[in-house]
Amino acid sequence: EVCAEYAKTFYLGTMLMTPERRRAIWAIYVWCRRTGELVDGPNASHITPQALDRWEDRLEDVFSGRPFDMLDAALSDTVTRFPVDIQPFRDMIEGMRMDLWKSRYKTFDELYLYCYYVAGTV
Repeated sequence: EVCAEYAKTFYLGTMLMTPERRRAIWAIYVWCRRTGELVDGPNASHITPQALDRWEDRLEDVFSGRPFDMLDAALSDTVTRFPVDIQPFRDMIEGMRMDLWKSRYKTFDELYLYCYYVAGTV
């Protein structure tokens, strides 16, 4: 439902996939959206580096088969069924950390790295 509401074109593209792959892609999308909302959403002013550390710990739990909620459970099922590497997820969280302490970049390389973390990982 999150994909259908917030990523309509993306959602339509997934309709060409098998149901199992579709659910897996949706689970990954939802995790990415939730992660982005931590620093861009309505509660962003309350997010601290420690909150992102807890989010990363939670990610480790998801990949270890210990989901916190139903949305985590969908991702946990996905990483069990498909060979998904945890590193891009960690990298996205690192991009969220960058959002907390930096809004401008001095070099193109810094900007490029930030873009990878917050968008390329998706």
